[in-house]
Parts: sequence; C-alpha cells; structure tokens
Amino acid sequence: MDMSKKSGADFDKAYVDKMVADHKATVEMFEDGSKKIKDADLKAFVDKTLPTIKGHLDNINKIKSGMK
Repeated sequence: MDMSKKSGADFDKAYVDKMVADHKATVEMFEDGSKKIKDADLKAFVDKTLPTIKGHLDNINKIKSGMK
C-alpha cells in the first residue's frame, strides 16, 4: 500500500485499515506459535505478549469504528 500519495482522511483510513490488518495477522501468528513452540522461554514470551497485541488490536478497532 503506497500511503505517500494519500493525505487527510484518505491517509487516516488507509493507515487504520493497515494497522487492523497487521495486528490481526500478528495475533494469528502468535496464537499459532503458542500452540506449536517447543522452547519454554520463547513460549513464555509469546504467551506474555499475546494479550498486549490483542489489546492493541482492540484499540485500533475502536478507532476504526469511530471514524467517519
């Protein structure tokens, strides 16, 4: 997505859409990793970090729903 050609509300919408998509993909990756990771330290990191990423996704979805 080339955001350099966007401005104003078009930029805002494109940015928020990208953040929603990226956070969804990251949540899916971490959830999948949590199920498959064998290394205990890495699994602990994933399990500790996943709620934060989900919180970020929730926040960006709230922003998106408040946009006109």
